[in-house]
Amino acid sequence: MSTITASPWIVNHRLRLREFAAHDVQHIIDMHAQPRVRAQLVDDYPLDEPACAEKFIAGIQAFYRRHEGAGIWCAERALPPEPQTVAEARAAHAAGEISQALLAFVSAPTWRFIGWFSLMYVMDDPSQMEIGARLLPQAWDGCTALDGGEWLLTRVFGQLGRDRVFGYCDPANRSAAHCLRVLGFAPCGSACYDGRQAAQFVLHREHWDHWRGLPRRERQRRALRDGL
Repeated sequence: MSTITASPWIVNHRLRLREFAAHDVQHIIDMHAQPRVRAQLVDDYPLDEPACAEKFIAGIQAFYRRHEGAGIWCAERALPPEPQTVAEARAAHAAGEISQALLAFVSAPTWRFIGWFSLMYVMDDPSQMEIGARLLPQAWDGCTALDGGEWLLTRVFGQLGRDRVFGYCDPANRSAAHCLRVLGFAPCGSACYDGRQAAQFVLHREHWDHWRGLPRRERQRRALRDGL
């Protein structure tokens, strides 16, 4: 596997994305061993099998270098340190017992794997791009998916200069459909996706330029109304 990796992208104080590395194989296996994760996947490969997970990571590492700007990225959520530990470290620093560097290390969050976010070429139409996410159940709070989704849209419309982007989900996955609506996507029927039928959504740059300026709570309200 390639050892070339980019520095993590800090989405905000609670989420960061980075390129997948060889040591993430077990994360991939464990995530896909959970029936709740796989229940409504449009494309369900046996990534709970070590050989398949290793092949996935090797493939996506090569993809990063061939298609700069696109990819499937490891998502990690910040877990803040224990308040008591930080308080003790600050007191020790004030007393001159530890350095500023050690204080910063103790105060830094621990980053834990929660799934992935993706910006890939549409399988049946490589001229177009799609965004996606696959998260562990503990990250199904909506906030994480929206944080990552907004980062993907900034990337596709900004860095890559695209005029539109698609989103797909299982027709029964109402949570994913709602998240796409909150991000500004509009439903546009169904489409074949890896041999199965999926709900298809599309977002145009001009709509995103307006939509992104609305408070998230307002976008959520409108998405809920339009989804009824």
